[in-house]
Amino acid sequence: MTARRSRRLAAAAVGLVFLVLAGSAGAHSSSLKFTALARRWVQRDLITVAVSVQPSGVVCQLSVRYADGQYQPHLGPVGVADGHAKWRFHISGGVEPGRARVNVSCGRAGGATRTVLVVGSVIPARIVVVKDGYSVRQNPYGGGSISWGVILRNTSPQQDALDVYTLVNFVGLDNRLVGSATNNLSGIPADKDFALGDNLVFFGGVPPISRLEVVVQIKKRQAHALKLPTITNVRVWPDIFQPEYVGSVDGEVSNDDPRLVLRNAELSTVILDAQGNVLGGGSGNAFASLPPAAREFFKIERGLDAVPMYKAASAMVSAVGTYDAP
Repeated sequence: MTARRSRRLAAAAVGLVFLVLAGSAGAHSSSLKFTALARRWVQRDLITVAVSVQPSGVVCQLSVRYADGQYQPHLGPVGVADGHAKWRFHISGGVEPGRARVNVSCGRAGGATRTVLVVGSVIPARIVVVKDGYSVRQNPYGGGSISWGVILRNTSPQQDALDVYTLVNFVGLDNRLVGSATNNLSGIPADKDFALGDNLVFFGGVPPISRLEVVVQIKKRQAHALKLPTITNVRVWPDIFQPEYVGSVDGEVSNDDPRLVLRNAELSTVILDAQGNVLGGGSGNAFASLPPAAREFFKIERGLDAVPMYKAASAMVSAVGTYDAP
């Protein structure tokens, strides 16, 4: 037998062994692949993960590890039925956006791993009333007024509330309305509080009031971009002629926008007592044109004269500005 023929026979023997082994592996083949797995998940969404599995009769386990290290809870083992296994679950809103690792293990059928991108869900702008309150002043010669204040909060961390309409109803002792006041705000930024205050005059005397009823409507929403002028150095002062009542709230308004000019600002204030309860509120304006980094003194006087000075401990002031390019 020649050396060349010997090499040919050896190669044929190796090929025969490979075919036998391949046939044996085919007789006991196993496979696992994802049949439902979105590449992008959104917080709080209902997620479906499904796999096809061969052979049947195995139990599959799913695990999801998020970018912050948290694991998806309550993903118990699932038996394979008709060659498939499926899981459905909600993503918690508390997990960190980023890459998540999805792993499926099905015993002798093997396992598979994929990564998906988890993104934060957009919570729509929503305005809630944090607190409200009022003070009543009856004039000895007829008539009177209510100084009222409301602190609003935009609870969305991602959306600004634009064109915000407010209706404040004054509810009498018999649950009937005795008065209403309306206001339009250009916007409340995402995750911010806003102090809204003013007064309502009653020429025939103020009827008994039991509570305020506040209705808020948001006409537009946008991704967070809205910025309000900065308010600092706020102080509460008594009235010059009747020091037992609040006369004014003053402070400074600043333009912190590095590119735009603050042309004017609408101001609103809420007066608080030492425990943080709302006593009333008022409104005013700042008219100076402020370039970037400039500031202006303001003084709010309208609507405050029903608030007892001895109760007033602090004030919260909010501003809505009109900006233009320089």
